[in-house]
Amino acid sequence: MNYDEVKEMVALFNQSGNQEMQLETSDIKLYLNKRGVQDVQHAPVAPSVTPTTPMTSMPTEAPVAVADDTVAIEAPLVGSIYLQPAPADPAFVKVGQTVAVGDVVCVIEAMKMMTEVKSTVAGTITDILVQNEELVEYQQPLFKVKEG
Repeated sequence: MNYDEVKEMVALFNQSGNQEMQLETSDIKLYLNKRGVQDVQHAPVAPSVTPTTPMTSMPTEAPVAVADDTVAIEAPLVGSIYLQPAPADPAFVKVGQTVAVGDVVCVIEAMKMMTEVKSTVAGTITDILVQNEELVEYQQPLFKVKEG
């Protein structure tokens, strides 16, 4: 990776809504953070992604109430959703599983950047509304969670 590619990556990051990004290749390690210095958390790598893929962690918006007594966890961006860290690994969450605020529930890939989607509510997963590797839209409901 040359200087101009790094410069372009930084410019794209500054224009994005992402708060944090990490890029690691054989010749460079780059960590960008708009929130200040924090510990780096590594996102799981999706099946079709090479180890040199940049990774980001992006907070999701506040939970959205749906018609019944559940709350929806929505997609923070457009991309391909991965419900498990790797093809042979178990899913991040299952129906009936309890989650806490901040637990990773899936990963969304957009332009070879992996974004962890974290639970915005504590409760029990009641429904998974998407299929693995499906293309999801911005603010599309992904999971229903019964608070508590």
